[in-house]
Amino acid sequence: MKKNKQIIFAVAVVIALVAIMFTPIGTFLKSKIEDDSHVAGMDVELSESDYDIDLIGHNGAKNTNLLDFKNSGEVIFLNFWGSWCPPCVAEMPTIQKLYEAKGQKVKFVLIAIQDKPKVFNAFLEKNNYTMPVYEPSSPLSNNILPRVFPTTYILNKKGQVVLKEIKTRDWNDKEINDLLDKLIAE
Repeated sequence: MKKNKQIIFAVAVVIALVAIMFTPIGTFLKSKIEDDSHVAGMDVELSESDYDIDLIGHNGAKNTNLLDFKNSGEVIFLNFWGSWCPPCVAEMPTIQKLYEAKGQKVKFVLIAIQDKPKVFNAFLEKNNYTMPVYEPSSPLSNNILPRVFPTTYILNKKGQVVLKEIKTRDWNDKEINDLLDKLIAE
């Protein structure tokens, strides 16, 4: 009898899941689950006030405001990360390589979120990472506050978002190098 109840329960669960997937709620849930981690820049709406974040510099970086970078007329690589975040840690070697290749022509802004300077500075030193790192000293707006880590933006010289990525990737691959070269040349 117990086995029959388990079979009936399993069948009921399967039927419920199938029903959910073919209803408007199911369609909504499916759209939220599908990978939308790579977003073209025109889909990203950030205002000037979203960039108004005071930053404390680490790893050789000076204190500044994110608006200064956005309005600098230079290409920006903006990454929100944490040393506590395994996907963030996984992509760091590729960011370091990209920084070594493009750091003279692209402004790198890596913002450590929910992290302590003592911890992330030790992480940077241990791994010989030289790219500039910042911690926010003012609140982040809900529009720019990452919901997933890592979150990375690439901004063109006009300060417009041309790429938003909300997953780990190889940042030193051909696609990104070509994109940065194109933006630098514009």
